[in-house]
Amino acid sequence: MSTLKALIDAALLRRQPLLKDASTNAYRLFNGAGDGLDGLIIERFDEVMIVQLHEQRLNYSDEDLRAAIESLHQRLGTRAVYKKFFLRDRGDVPPEIAALHHAPAPWIGQPVSPEISILENGLRFIISPYHGFSVGLFLEHRENRRRIRELSPNRWVLNTFCYTGSFSVAAVAGGAASVTSVDLSKTYLAWCRQNFTTNHLETEGHWFFCSDVLEFFQRARRQNRRYDLIILDPPSFGRLRRPARVFVLAEQLDDLVRQAVERLDPGGIVLLAVNHRQISRTRLEEALAATGRPCSILERPVLPLDFAGDPDYAKSVIARFD
Repeated sequence: MSTLKALIDAALLRRQPLLKDASTNAYRLFNGAGDGLDGLIIERFDEVMIVQLHEQRLNYSDEDLRAAIESLHQRLGTRAVYKKFFLRDRGDVPPEIAALHHAPAPWIGQPVSPEISILENGLRFIISPYHGFSVGLFLEHRENRRRIRELSPNRWVLNTFCYTGSFSVAAVAGGAASVTSVDLSKTYLAWCRQNFTTNHLETEGHWFFCSDVLEFFQRARRQNRRYDLIILDPPSFGRLRRPARVFVLAEQLDDLVRQAVERLDPGGIVLLAVNHRQISRTRLEEALAATGRPCSILERPVLPLDFAGDPDYAKSVIARFD
C-alpha cells in the first residue's frame, strides 16, 4: 500500500493549482498510467469521489486499494466514494455490476443525493454519482468549455452529440445569440435543460433536438439552418435502433466533419474533439482539410493539468473556415 499511497500523494502535489482554485471543484485526482498506475482513475466531484477500476489493468489487492482510497477520502474530506468497474466489453455488462453502478450506497462514506451540483470555472453542472458508468460531465473538456465560452458572443452555435449540454451552457453563458443542442437521448436533453436552469440561463431562444446527428444535418440542409460555431465531440462507437445501424467514428469521421462544415457560415469556427486513442490530432486536421473549404487551425488545445502524462487520451482542434 505504501507505493500506492506515494503515487497518489505525488499526483495530488501536481494538482495543487486545481485544488486551490475556488472556481472549480471537479477534477481528475489520479490519471492511471499518466500518474504511474495503469487501470486506476480517481475523480472528484465536490463532495464525491468516483473511483474507476479498469478490467485486467490494475494489480492491487482489494484490501490495499480500499485502504489507500479511504485515506484519500479522509484527507480531502469528501462525503462518499463510489466505485465503477470498467469492463473491456461494456456492451455485455453483468447484472451485478450494472446494479452496483446504480446503487445509492457508496463504497466508502455516506450516501449522497442522486443529483449534486458541481462548480467548473464558475459554472454549475449537475452530476449523478450512480447513474451508470458516466456521471454526466467529461472533465477532460474543462478548458475546451472555457474556450467555447470565450468564442461564443453573438454566435449561432450548434452543439452536436451534446450529452448533458455542458458545451451548450458554456456557449449561452458566453453570450451566444442562440444555441442548438442535438442528442439521440431524451434523458440527456432533459439533463441539458436542467443544467441551463442550474445556471439561471433561459432556454427560450435556444433549441433542443432529440435526433441522430447525421439525420439532423440532413434536416438542417433542407431547412437551410446555418451556424457560425459548431462543436463536434462524437462518441467512438454507437448503435442506433431506428433505423438499425452502427456508428463507427474511425470509418465515418470524414463524412461527419464534411456535413458539419456544410452548415457553417464563412468565418465560422469548428471545435472537433475525439476520445479515441487510434485517431491522432493529425487525422483530425486531415478530416477538416478534406471538406474542400479553406480553413486555418486556430488552436491545438492541450489536455488539462489533471490529464497530463497521457496525451493520446483525447485530442481536439479548433479551426476557422472561410
